[in-house]
Amino acid sequence: MIDYSILEIPTVLNPPINLIDIIYNCPVCDYEFEIDMFVDDNSFVKCDVCEHITKFRIKKI
Repeated sequence: MIDYSILEIPTVLNPPINLIDIIYNCPVCDYEFEIDMFVDDNSFVKCDVCEHITKFRIKKI
C-alpha cells in the first residue's frame, strides 16, 4: 500500500533543484501550502493538516 504521493519535476538541470514560491495543494485534503526549498529524489514535504507525504521525483528531460 502506497501512503504517499509523487510529484515529478521535469528539468534539464542537475539536482538539487531550487524550488521557490511554489504553491502546492495536498492531494488528500486540498490544503494549500508553499514549497520553498532545494529538492532532489530523496526530498519530500508533509502536509501541515493531514500529514500526507509528497515525495519529489526529478525527471531529466
